[in-house]
Amino acid sequence: MFAQMLVLTTIFLGWGLYAFVIRPLADMPVQLQVPMPLQATEDELRATVGDFMRSVQRDPSDVDDITQDPFIREVEARNPDFRFYIRVGNRAFGNGPPAFFRRFGFDAVERVQLALADPSICTQGEKIMKRRAGDDYLNFIMCKDLRYFEYRNLRHPVIIEPAGFGPRGKWLSAFSGNFLLAAGGVFLIFALIFTLHIGAIRRVARLARSIDPQRLDALLPEKGVASEILPLVRAVNHLIGQVNAAQRRATFFLSAAAHEMRTPLAVLRTRLELMEDGQQKDKLVGDVRRLTRLVNQLLTLMSIGNRRDVTGFCDLVASAAKVIADRAPVAEQADVTLMLDSDTESFEVPGDATLIESAIANLVDNAISFAPARTTVRLFVAADGRITVRDHGPGFGDMDPETLFEPFARPVSSRRGYGLGLAIVAAIVRLHGGIWSARNAEDGGGEFSVTFAA
Repeated sequence: MFAQMLVLTTIFLGWGLYAFVIRPLADMPVQLQVPMPLQATEDELRATVGDFMRSVQRDPSDVDDITQDPFIREVEARNPDFRFYIRVGNRAFGNGPPAFFRRFGFDAVERVQLALADPSICTQGEKIMKRRAGDDYLNFIMCKDLRYFEYRNLRHPVIIEPAGFGPRGKWLSAFSGNFLLAAGGVFLIFALIFTLHIGAIRRVARLARSIDPQRLDALLPEKGVASEILPLVRAVNHLIGQVNAAQRRATFFLSAAAHEMRTPLAVLRTRLELMEDGQQKDKLVGDVRRLTRLVNQLLTLMSIGNRRDVTGFCDLVASAAKVIADRAPVAEQADVTLMLDSDTESFEVPGDATLIESAIANLVDNAISFAPARTTVRLFVAADGRITVRDHGPGFGDMDPETLFEPFARPVSSRRGYGLGLAIVAAIVRLHGGIWSARNAEDGGGEFSVTFAA
C-alpha cells in the first residue's frame, strides 16, 4: 500500500511539474526570459551599490571596501574608464570624484534639505543620461542623511546568468516551489493516515494472535478501530462466534455421549461377570475395560477443556513421588523399573494437585507402555520445576513432537490405546499456564517434559 501511494505521488508530481512549470516556461518568449546583457549589468550594479549603502547606514564601523567587491572589480576590468562615486552621509566611496553632483545642483538641494525644520521630509531624484554605447546614471536620496550614487562610462556588459530562468531557477521558481510544497504536504498527510491505519491493523493482529483457540469467548474489540477495517474485524468476530458455537456443540456431544456410554458399559461388565469363566469371557472383559478407560479419558479431557481457572497449590516433588508409588504395580507387571530423581526437596506451584498428578501419571503410563522389559523409566524434577519423564523405548522417529499431544495421535499404529493420555497432559498443562515438549533421546527412547507456571 505504501509503495503504491509512493508511485501515485511520484506520477502526480511529474505531471504537475510538466503541466504547470516546465511547459509554461518552455513556451515563454526568449526575449522575456533573458534581458539585454548591458541592462542586466546595470541592474546588478545598482543592486550591489544599494545593498552597500544600506549596510553603511546600519553599521558604519563594519563596512568592507566596495572597490574590492568581485562584481565591481569585474565591471572595472571590462570597462577601464568606468568611474563611480558613492556618498552616505559624510562618507565617500568609489574610484573617482563626483561628476554630476554639482553639475545638476544636488549640493544646493543638500543645503536646502539640511535647513528644513522637519528632517523627516525627504528629497529624491534620479537621472539617466543616454549615451551611444551605454547610459550614465545618478541617484539622489536625502531624508535625515544623504545617499548619493553615480557612475559613468559603463560601456561593456558583464556576462550574468539571468536569476530564476536558468535550469536551476526554473525548478526553484515561485510556482514550482509552491507546487512542490503542496505535493509534499499531501504526501505527508497520506503517509500519516497510512501509518495510523497500519498501527490499528497491527494492534488488531496482536489481539487476534493472543486468542486461545481453546477459549473462544474473547472477541476482537470494535471500539477505536478504523472504519476501513471495521467490517473485517466484525467478520472475524462472527467467525469466532460460529467456531465457538460449533466447538461447544462438539464438546457437549462428546461429553453427553461419554456420559451415556458409562451406564451401558457398567451393565455390560456386570453381565459378563455372571458368565462362566473362559477365554472368551476374559477377552470380552478386557474389551469392556478398554472402552471404559476410553470413556473416562474423554470425560476427563472434556472437563479440563471446560475449566477456565484453577485454585490451590501443589508440591511437584510430592506429587511425583505419589505417582511413582501408585504406578509401581503396573511397572512391576511390565518388568519395568521406576526411578525418581529431584534437584530439590519440594517445589510448590499454584494449581490443582489432582490434575497435576493426573498429568504426571499419564506421562509415566505412556513411558511404561513403550519401555522394553528390564529397562528403567526415570522421572526427574529439576530445580526450576521442570518435570521430565524418560524411557528407553523406540522413540517416535520422524513424527512431529507437537502432534503427539493431539487427541488420538499414536506414533505406533499397532500399539494398544487411543492416544488420549498425552492430550490430557497438554490440556492440564495449558490450563495451568505451562508448556510441554517432547524429543527423541540421544541414546534411544523418548523424553517428555512439562513445566508449570511457578
